[in-house]
Amino acid sequence: MNWKSRIKNPWFWIGLMGVVLTAMGAEPSAFTSWQAVAEALKELIANPYMLITVVCAVLGVFVEPTSKGLKDRK
Repeated sequence: MNWKSRIKNPWFWIGLMGVVLTAMGAEPSAFTSWQAVAEALKELIANPYMLITVVCAVLGVFVEPTSKGLKDRK
């Protein structure tokens, strides 16, 4: 994978955050303080189903759909 290209692209980070927040079922009211954010992350880590869902969603952002497997096209 071309990690350098992905890391430098701000749209990658926006997409990644959107996928993670959606997979977490996050609501804006859950992010009113840093303590609330920490609690939401603790709940995510404690819930195996949600954690697996987030991992699958993140994997979907990383994988290039036009290539075979997990590698980028050359």
